[in-house]
Amino acid sequence: MKQPWKEFLTESETKTVGVVVCLNDEQQFLLLRRSTIDRRQGSWTMPGGHIDEEDASVEAGAVRELEEEANLICMAADLKYLGEPSSKKYYFLTQEWHGTVNISQPNPHTGKIEHDDYRWATIDEIKEIDNTEIPIYLLEKALTMAKNAK
Repeated sequence: MKQPWKEFLTESETKTVGVVVCLNDEQQFLLLRRSTIDRRQGSWTMPGGHIDEEDASVEAGAVRELEEEANLICMAADLKYLGEPSSKKYYFLTQEWHGTVNISQPNPHTGKIEHDDYRWATIDEIKEIDNTEIPIYLLEKALTMAKNAK
């Protein structure tokens, strides 16, 4: 049976999303800017995306997305749950990864490059960005968690 109401939902409202908040030693977060192929073109986001059926968990999918979008590798065990600011969108903190950020690799499913820039930014710098939907309260929580872990 066709459900006409589904056409009004965005993709993120119908699929589970995992987002990885990467926090470096300088208290900066990794941001990625969406390229022209994305409906959110020019907006600054954090690495993440849809959890696939092949992913063993939301965490595993978030780790896969981090590698696909930023070329950074971390373990699901290194993720700390931050919150779910909207239905089916899970944020995780990591301070443990290896690799060098590379946004020029195409998405393995679509063959398209999803991001055209990246930067490391402090929470104050992120607050000044107009074109973002990053939940600041989760970044504040991430900074507190990192501070308490020391």
